[in-house]
Amino acid sequence: MKVSWVVSTTVTISLLFLLFFTTSKNIVEEIKMGLDLQGGFEILYEVKEPYEGNEIPEQELLTQMASLISDRINLLGISEPVITIEDNNRIRVQVPGVKDQEEAREFISIGGNITFRDTNDQLVFSSRDFSSVEIEKTSENSPPIVSIDFTESVDMERVTNKYEGKRLVLWLDYMNGDSYKEENSRGNSKIIFEGKMNQAWSRSGMALGSQLTKQESEMIAKAITTGKLPAPLKELSSQSVSAKLGEKSLNQTLISGIVAIILVFSFMVWRYRLLGLVSILCMISYLYLTIGLFVFFEGVLTLTGLAAFILGLGIAVDATIIKFERLKEEVQPGKSFLQTVMNASNRTFVTIGDAQLTTLMTAAGLFLFGVGSVKGFATMLLISIVAGFLTCYALLRLLLYMIGESLVVEWYEDRK
Repeated sequence: MKVSWVVSTTVTISLLFLLFFTTSKNIVEEIKMGLDLQGGFEILYEVKEPYEGNEIPEQELLTQMASLISDRINLLGISEPVITIEDNNRIRVQVPGVKDQEEAREFISIGGNITFRDTNDQLVFSSRDFSSVEIEKTSENSPPIVSIDFTESVDMERVTNKYEGKRLVLWLDYMNGDSYKEENSRGNSKIIFEGKMNQAWSRSGMALGSQLTKQESEMIAKAITTGKLPAPLKELSSQSVSAKLGEKSLNQTLISGIVAIILVFSFMVWRYRLLGLVSILCMISYLYLTIGLFVFFEGVLTLTGLAAFILGLGIAVDATIIKFERLKEEVQPGKSFLQTVMNASNRTFVTIGDAQLTTLMTAAGLFLFGVGSVKGFATMLLISIVAGFLTCYALLRLLLYMIGESLVVEWYEDRK
């Protein structure tokens, strides 16, 4: 083997391993795991007709609803929710890592249409009239007070004069046809507060809370702050995964994946000797590049995604084996090594390219028309195919150029 080949190969491999060791930890920490790996819940909502006064185009309505749902989830201190729009009137919400699932589920869909009305169901204020909402603590034993300030467009003096001494009702999700008399008698009522109008409200706002608990006050404040959902949500389906079950699934999947990778590496070393070690370097590069691209595109890792990840490794190994076998066929006495590698690479390009192109088309179809976990599988498979081609074809070709003739000839003679 020429000295120049030894130096170039050593430098290239050293740089690759330096890149792996210095950045792998940060990349792994940035991986977003789905609810099936860390627990959480998933809900599929149907977006109904907009509330009164909300004339919004269909696509804009869905986008606005998804954004507001995300704001609500963020208020709960939950990171990395996955919200996707499906069909023309559905929104899928995935919330991984949530501790109190019931609280989160209730808060996501609560209070889409927040209004103050009189006991005759006439509109007095809507959430569009609110400029700010705050929680004021009075004492440790007393419940906090929710204070609402109104925009300058609201004539509080006129409203106070009209409704002073009368009862006003705070509604959540008021719909045409709802009645105060009927709703007030129900156990699970949309009415969360009612009280008399007084002169104190005429300054710029009003204060609620004398008959609310701390938890109710905080929930109302959050709902009012992000309560401008322009349309009601209907829950079509839901599923939840406990944190322990998600952790168990992750551990079992990782173990099975590691075992599969070790078996593949062992086979390549047994079958191709030193060339097998070269292929292992390419496969490690595949693992690194796939995870890096997945994090870069802000993908969410799920069980199906892990399955696509391992499947992609198998496809990449297949490309490596094809190239090695073609290389064996091209090794002939008197033929330059550079020409041997070039001919083998050219012969395998069409075979590998066609195989990966058809898989790429299948993955693209799954991504475009699939939903939920199917789309997650397709995303990882698309990234895996690209990463596999770059590492187990392009990088392998480069390494074979640098490693030199002696290693290939040695392997060829061993296989006779």
